[in-house]
Amino acid sequence: MLLVGSVIGSIWLMTMYGVTLPAELVHTVHLHKLLQLDGFITMIIMGVGYLIVPRFRNTVVPSIKLVYVSYILILLSIIFSVTVSSSSSASLANNILNLLSNFCRLAGVGIFSVMIIFTLRTSPKLLRLADYFIALSVFLFVIMAFSDILNYDKITRNIQLWIMFPIIMIFGIQYKTLPSFIGFIWPRKKGSIMSAVFLTLSLGLGIASSFYHDTVLIEIVFRIALLAGVVTFTFALNIFAGFDTSDIMKLSLGEKKARYKFTLVISKLSFALLLIGIVLSILSVLFSDNFVLYDMWIHIVTIGFIGLTVAMYLPLMLSPILGRPVRFIHISKLPIWLIVTSLVIRAIGDIFVNLISNSGESNHHLLTFTLSLSGWIVVAAIISFMFMVHRSINMPAKIYSRDETTPL
Repeated sequence: MLLVGSVIGSIWLMTMYGVTLPAELVHTVHLHKLLQLDGFITMIIMGVGYLIVPRFRNTVVPSIKLVYVSYILILLSIIFSVTVSSSSSASLANNILNLLSNFCRLAGVGIFSVMIIFTLRTSPKLLRLADYFIALSVFLFVIMAFSDILNYDKITRNIQLWIMFPIIMIFGIQYKTLPSFIGFIWPRKKGSIMSAVFLTLSLGLGIASSFYHDTVLIEIVFRIALLAGVVTFTFALNIFAGFDTSDIMKLSLGEKKARYKFTLVISKLSFALLLIGIVLSILSVLFSDNFVLYDMWIHIVTIGFIGLTVAMYLPLMLSPILGRPVRFIHISKLPIWLIVTSLVIRAIGDIFVNLISNSGESNHHLLTFTLSLSGWIVVAAIISFMFMVHRSINMPAKIYSRDETTPL
């Protein structure tokens, strides 16, 4: 879904930049959000939740069969939605499929939420605040599913609120795991509590802004509270400063050092992009007529933060899932550079097209076509990352000496 959705997004980007494409391709652009948000992000967060939350308390999910049922329901929901979206005419059959899609999604989300909350009842030994972030994310997930059933699409169309669901879930997982990955155990307590308070306030204001859609003040305060929650979270987990990693870098060698650098670089870069994206989202409210800001902040957060975070955790999770080691030495940083390059090119393209449209000129198709390749660079990043993870898993097994550099 990520790959297909990214291809469709790239086609959309070409049309956005004035490139004329066949009507059949243009008709698919509305599937970009469906496959990326409703499909990829929803299912990857569900998968991470099913895997990691039980591991936090050394237990298993209540029912493996219900896990599969929830996935099937979400898949059916997406299939029904794609079918309805692909039809150009309104009919009774489409209305029924749309209703079935909403109910399947609600049922799938409901099963996931009940099992996660049931698992959270088992008290963890360490870092209980992680449960609060996870529960808050699950609560928002359920709210959005109910809004679909009630046809109150102002909540689901509030993209900033929608994106908060994976962001807060990621925070809950990172609060528990990232300290040990980076080299310390305990996050800062006051900063963690402040982050939880700001994120709760932001979530409440985000829901309120969906009911009072024309109130700019609530929209701005909603995003400022989210920004404060992210800033305090980075402070609590020493993302940018507060913990010296130089000694660990000197003592780590071989595979261990490669894994450590991989985690450290991506975590810093992803949070930097998240902060930039939220700041741009605040500016997009103040300058609501400027599409450039809107387009830039959405993709900086989704591709920059969520995409890079998934890229960071996927190799770390695959080893216990598959029971096979992942060789971080063989994972290149090429996908990271491709994603950063794509975001830079997209920002340049957005600014350029904005300037052209304001000046009234129209002869810019060649350059905008070149800039629209930013979407295809993301597709290349996804494919290259999949290939390198596959290669790192299937490397011949070696027994390493204590310094992890010389095969025995």
